[in-house]
Amino acid sequence: MSESDSPERFVHGATFITDFDTTLVLRGVRVHKDGMLVAFEGVTDRNAAEELRGTTLFIPVDERRKLEDDEFWPEDLEGLEVRDPQGRPLGRITGVIVGDAQDRLLIHSGDRAVEVPFVEELVPDVRPESGFVTVVPIEGLFSSEPD
Repeated sequence: MSESDSPERFVHGATFITDFDTTLVLRGVRVHKDGMLVAFEGVTDRNAAEELRGTTLFIPVDERRKLEDDEFWPEDLEGLEVRDPQGRPLGRITGVIVGDAQDRLLIHSGDRAVEVPFVEELVPDVRPESGFVTVVPIEGLFSSEPD
């Protein structure tokens, strides 16, 4: 199944990076049922192709589309400090869960992991260049909230 924002990227010679950091060069592609069948250079038999089944493909970073000011790549958010509106630390982003309706930030706070919807009302300030995001805490969600 393709989740590409640019289906035309699947052309002969296109380069992809796998989820295990291998580079693959596209040799051919065709639509098949609900997905795509692809052939890669160097993958010459069925067994080698079967080993790639279910592999997530990424495009090289320099080929990604330009983001709008309010858009972020998940990996650019991971590791950022999470602060409340007064600047007090709440935790750290350990992941981003990409969802159909909305994305969620996975935040490690104290001895627990919490999920916060990545919406402007709850995450009003995102500053990867400064190393933090501001989260309006939902009552009882963060263990380090002041009483």
